[in-house]
Amino acid sequence: MVKEITEDELDELIKTKKIVIVDFSAVWCMPCKSLGKVLEEKVAPKLKDRDDVALVKIDIDKNRGIAEGLQIMSVPSMMFFFKGQRIVFQGENGQNEDRIVGFAPNIDEIIFGLIEQLDNTPETPAENL
Repeated sequence: MVKEITEDELDELIKTKKIVIVDFSAVWCMPCKSLGKVLEEKVAPKLKDRDDVALVKIDIDKNRGIAEGLQIMSVPSMMFFFKGQRIVFQGENGQNEDRIVGFAPNIDEIIFGLIEQLDNTPETPAENL
């Protein structure tokens, strides 16, 4: 199950987990519901035995401070943290991105590909992904 958390809980997870995947969403957002369903049905079950990975969601309406601080302008948005750092990765357009915005039908494959890449990353700064 994807747990809904607060900003304070996120700060603690980022400090203690190797990989943190955050789904920023809102209850009124239909694409957020589609993403939530994929996360619950396809991603969370495969991560249930990974104590070093946290998959969580944050409601931007209940947690406006973190949404503003991270400049979440659109939902759904997903961010990834690796060993305490927000990661930057090469997006589909070839530019560096720090989030995935919107819903893609293959989002589970994208997430697992990123987790695999992070698992195989040596002890270097996350910005080098």
